[in-house]
Amino acid sequence: MAQRKKHTGFFPWIDPQDHTKGFKLNFSEVTYIEVGRTLEGYKQAEFVALKNPELALDFNYPKCFYISAEGLVLIKTPQGKYEVIAKTDNA
Repeated sequence: MAQRKKHTGFFPWIDPQDHTKGFKLNFSEVTYIEVGRTLEGYKQAEFVALKNPELALDFNYPKCFYISAEGLVLIKTPQGKYEVIAKTDNA
């Protein structure tokens, strides 16, 4: 069965070191395929494309990312820790 492509908002931190500054606006959704779930309950996603690349923020979008139930976008560091890099529309 072919996996269905999904879309979500992707709003990176203004300053990853200072979360009080909030998130950047991004006028392009991210298209992704859900590839599974982690033990922690995160959706594991594979980046496919930007829905509207001409409106997208210039950002190093990760090839593989995770979405929490709270609508946060995380990546896994080489040390195996999850790090929040952005939020979705659901946060």
